[in-house]
Amino acid sequence: MNVDKKSQLTEKQLTILDSEMQKRRKNPVVAYLLCIFLGSLGVHQFYLGNVKRGLLYLIMGILGWMSMFAGGTSFLLGGGGGFGVILGWLIITVLGFFLLYDLFTMSRQIRDAEEREEAKIIEQLQSM
Repeated sequence: MNVDKKSQLTEKQLTILDSEMQKRRKNPVVAYLLCIFLGSLGVHQFYLGNVKRGLLYLIMGILGWMSMFAGGTSFLLGGGGGFGVILGWLIITVLGFFLLYDLFTMSRQIRDAEEREEAKIIEQLQSM
């Protein structure tokens, strides 16, 4: 929590902080929709400022779908690409568990993202 840091701010700085936080608040509906419809690309994680996790989801999504598609195509053509299909399903299954976890923890993730934003703003205000 940023309560200690906020108590050191002046009234004017608190007003600026509140104004900036209104602009940077994360909309829970947007976060949930991004997770549901674009979750395998990690878009909801990028929205929440979790770039590393977003990249992980994006890489897993691309690798999983490409492995399933490429492996499935060669398997259908008689090339024995069963390993690619299995690998693809495995990656997509793990990603699915991550997305399910995200759905149940989205409110906490939003709160954490907003606290990080607030800490950045407070730091900027104190350095002025």
